Amino acid sequence: MEAARPSPFDPRSQRAYEVAQEGWSIRDILAHGVIDYHPTPVSTAEDTADHHQEWFEAGAADGFWVSIDVYEDGIDTFVDEVVPILQERGLYPTDYERTTLRDHLGVPEQYGQDPRLG
Repeated sequence: MEAARPSPFDPRSQRAYEVAQEGWSIRDILAHGVIDYHPTPVSTAEDTADHHQEWFEAGAADGFWVSIDVYEDGIDTFVDEVVPILQERGLYPTDYERTTLRDHLGVPEQYGQDPRLG
């Protein structure tokens, strides 16, 4: 750790360096959003589902942007393990009434350029 130092090219690195000096693990630094300011659950599917549920029920989020790791199977793991837990808890739909994103959002059909833009 003596050779470690914050990067002069990344303003987030100073805070990450400080908490690492306090003894935080890399896992804790990532999980508590020190680097990217967005909590990153690094844990089991159950813990990840708990994290999403806690934020949702606290009114801190009305949706989530899921950024999967660099491995190609990350999305499969999320869909196969986390989504079913959220569905069991009634926090994620098991079926949709409509078939398109436009229908889900209640957006009317539109062809061509919106006249308000011209």
